[in-house]
Amino acid sequence: MDTNKTIQIEPKLDGSVIATANVGVSPAAMAMKSSSKHLYVANSNNYSIGGSDSVTVIDGNTFMPLKTISDSSFNQPFGLTLSQDESKLYVANSNSTTISVIDTQTNEVTGVIDGFNGPSAMVIHPYTKVGYVINYGAISTRPSGEGNTVTVVDLEHEEIIERIQLHPYGVFPAAPAAIAITPDGGNVYVANYVTGNPGTGTVIQISTITNTIVNEVKGFFGPFSIEIDTEGKNAYITNFGSNNFAPYGTTVSVLNLEDNSVTEISTGGIQPSGFALSKDGRFGLVSNYNTLYRSGAPNFTGLTAGQGTVNVIDLKSNKLHPITINVGQAPGSISISPDGNYAFVSNYIGNTVSVIKMYQD
Repeated sequence: MDTNKTIQIEPKLDGSVIATANVGVSPAAMAMKSSSKHLYVANSNNYSIGGSDSVTVIDGNTFMPLKTISDSSFNQPFGLTLSQDESKLYVANSNSTTISVIDTQTNEVTGVIDGFNGPSAMVIHPYTKVGYVINYGAISTRPSGEGNTVTVVDLEHEEIIERIQLHPYGVFPAAPAAIAITPDGGNVYVANYVTGNPGTGTVIQISTITNTIVNEVKGFFGPFSIEIDTEGKNAYITNFGSNNFAPYGTTVSVLNLEDNSVTEISTGGIQPSGFALSKDGRFGLVSNYNTLYRSGAPNFTGLTAGQGTVNVIDLKSNKLHPITINVGQAPGSISISPDGNYAFVSNYIGNTVSVIKMYQD
């Protein structure tokens, strides 16, 4: 009998909401510094309330707000990306042509990069100071939802070096909604909302060596977010559904990056939106936006948020874990703390962030 053999016990999922933090108006993306445990939350201010375009800083130990960062360069800040050394935070201003640069030591804006079109998210190459930004649309010639490009940025010099066309002009716009990069930095994957009609969404693969499109997978339904596992084998895409919320989506697509096959997982919820992978690669968390327009209401008025929920997918079996976690209204983005102990969910209509304990003690 080998007495030196160590028995490893897998931690048990907890899933309890242990705190709710008040933030700003229409919270969207989040990013957490591992060194200070400061959580940054982009308040996208969907209602265009004066002075409400901001970034909230939350203490990751107490889950209480520490500071609200406001700056004249903010214009519906939606996406947040930390630099590799966590010294800078890049804020994508989705209603403008700019990305604001925050010094995370002082929490002040120190620069602005211009030349985008409704930037909503960015990924950074793991081994170079190059960023890839999706442009959902904001300017008059390419308004919201009409964006069609990925912009390549030299982050060291804070300047644009290239633009990648996603769909040919004259065809449906790509409306790139989410972006992810493989762990080796070799490829970027862009989830495109397109028209939002069933089956029209696409995922485009871009080689970071040539900055050219090498593949396109079709058949998604209003994709909202995309995450790639730590081995670079699978991408997880949430199918939010159509832009008038009828019909709405109910699934997460698992895209095999080796053979481009797609497997569908039903979340049991309405409008899967955010997705995040646990640090140990064991679980995938998906938020269900669950917000619908009243039938017959003009101009998409009568928006009603139901109970926001988070479901957990067991990634070994690609089946749902038997718990449903109640969070705030219209939960969008999900972010996992660097230590893997907590999941943060931004509640877009609730103007709060829910804090989920990942594992039992």
